[in-house]
Amino acid sequence: MTKVKNFVCFVCLFAASLWAAPVLMEGVAAVVDGKPIMRSEFLNNLYQFQETPEGSAMTEQQQKDYVLDQMIEEKVLLSRIDRDSIVVTDAEVDQRVNAHLAQLAGSQNIDLATLEKAIRAQLGLSMAQYRDRLSKQVRSHIELMKVRQRHVGAISPTKKEVDAFYKAYKDSIPPQYNCVLLSHIQMTIHPDSVIVDSVKKVAEALIDSLNLGMNFEILAKNHSQDTSAAKGGDLGYFKRGLLDPAFERALDQLKNGQYSAIPVKTDLGWHIVRVLGRKEDGVRSAHILLRTIPTAADTAAVIQRADSLQKTLKTKEEFSAAAKKFSEDKSSNFQGGLLGWFQRNEMEPAYVEPVAGLNVGEVSEPVLIDGAYHLFRLDDSRQIRELNLEEDYGKIESFAASHLENEKLKTLIKKWRQEVHVDIRLTE
Repeated sequence: MTKVKNFVCFVCLFAASLWAAPVLMEGVAAVVDGKPIMRSEFLNNLYQFQETPEGSAMTEQQQKDYVLDQMIEEKVLLSRIDRDSIVVTDAEVDQRVNAHLAQLAGSQNIDLATLEKAIRAQLGLSMAQYRDRLSKQVRSHIELMKVRQRHVGAISPTKKEVDAFYKAYKDSIPPQYNCVLLSHIQMTIHPDSVIVDSVKKVAEALIDSLNLGMNFEILAKNHSQDTSAAKGGDLGYFKRGLLDPAFERALDQLKNGQYSAIPVKTDLGWHIVRVLGRKEDGVRSAHILLRTIPTAADTAAVIQRADSLQKTLKTKEEFSAAAKKFSEDKSSNFQGGLLGWFQRNEMEPAYVEPVAGLNVGEVSEPVLIDGAYHLFRLDDSRQIRELNLEEDYGKIESFAASHLENEKLKTLIKKWRQEVHVDIRLTE
C-alpha cells in the first residue's frame, strides 16, 4: 500500500457511491450488524477504486478484498450511530448545506442565482435536487464526525510528531494550485466611549432589576440583542476556550444559577452573564447582551485612517511594520499581518473580491468585513507550490492531527468489528 492510503477518509468511497450509476445483477455482498452491503454498492466502489493510483497497483483480487474490507469497516463505524444514540437535526444539516453553497458561490465570485444556473447546466439538477443529495451526504458526514468526536476527540500533535509526520509523508501531502500569499491589516470600528458608558448604565439598571427579583429569562427576551433572546438568553453548552476570555472569566466566578453582579465587556458590547449548568468539559450559560454599536462618525474615522495608511504602504517592510503597530488581528499582527498561503478557490468568500484585482506587491483599498476595515497585500502568487514546515506549519499540523486521529479510529474500528456479526457472502 502506498503512503497516500493514510489520507483516505473512511467515508470517501461510501459518499462517492451515492452519486454513482446503479449496477444490475443485484445481490448481497456482505451483512454487517444486520445491515447489508449490496453487490451494486460494492461494484460501484470497486470500479472507482480501480481508477485510483493505489488501486491500479493491485491485482484484481487485492482490489476486491481491499474495497470490501473498507466497506465493512464503514458499516461498522456507521453502526456506532445507533449504538451511541447520535442524532443530527435538520437545522444542523441545513446550516452546513447553506454554508457550503455560500462558500462555493463565494469561491467563484458569483451569487447563488448564478450558482443555481451552473448546477442545472453542468449537473442537470435543480437546486432542490442538488440540496437534497448534498443534505444526505452532509448528514452522514456529521454523524460520522460525532462518532469521531465521542470516541477519538481532537488530538493536538506535538512539534516532534508534526516533524515526524512531515518527514514520513512529505511526498503524499497534496500541493496547492493557483495560490496566493496574503497579509492584512485589520482596523476594527470601535464605538465612542460615550456610547460604551451609556450602554453600561442600561446593563447596570437591568442587574438592579434582577436583584429586586425580576426573572432573568423575561429580561433576556425583552432586552437581549442577539438570537438567544428568544430562548431566554440560553447559549447552550460550550467547551472552555470557545467563548470570549472575559466572558469565560466571569463564568468561572459564578455558581450554577448565579448571574454576574457587574456587566461584562466584550467586543460585542455589555453582557449580564449567568451559569445554567456545568459538565466536565464545558459550561451551559445564558446572557443578556446589550450591544455597543458604533456611530457613522466612528466608522468614518476608521475609513479615513485606513485610506491614509493604504497610501503610505509601498514595500513589504512598510506593510509589516504597520501591521505590527495598527492591526487588531492578534493572530497575525505579531508576524507583520501574514495570513499565509491560500488556494484561490478555498479563500474566505469575503477575501475573494478585494484580492482578485491585485498584482504581487499591491495593497487593496480598505474593505469592510465583520465590523472591521481590512487592507490586503498580495505578497506572492504561484500556479503550484509544495507545502513546507516553515510557511505551512499550521496546515501540516492539521494533516498530522487527522492522521493520528485516523490511526486511533482504525484501532477502535478493529475492536468494534469483533463486537458485531459480519457475514461475507461475496463469492466472485
